[in-house]
Amino acid sequence: MLALADKMFTALSRGDVAVLDEIYHADVKIWHNWDNAEQSREDNLRILSGIPTRYDDFGYDEARCAALEDGFVRQHVIRATIGDKTVNVPTIFRVFVDGGKVRRIEEYLDAGELRKVFA
Repeated sequence: MLALADKMFTALSRGDVAVLDEIYHADVKIWHNWDNAEQSREDNLRILSGIPTRYDDFGYDEARCAALEDGFVRQHVIRATIGDKTVNVPTIFRVFVDGGKVRRIEEYLDAGELRKVFA
């Protein structure tokens, strides 16, 4: 589980959708607390592919991950920079894994912090 978590977040930080495409289950759902909506696999991959072009710098700091029987929980601080503005947003991901593939992601963060800095 921890190796899968590392692979996933390395790909996320780079916007590497080829790796995410490989580790996502065919019907993965991504839920966000800020809009209480589930995102499809296709929408998620499209949005994530733009990370390298949207930010001057983007990464995950202070990562802590715990393996669970059915997946993992990862806490980190998203660090994103555009120009002279940088934001640090504490985040938690609960990831459910089935058959070695990511089946569901539940992402908890204060999206208002991102919007406040990058509006």
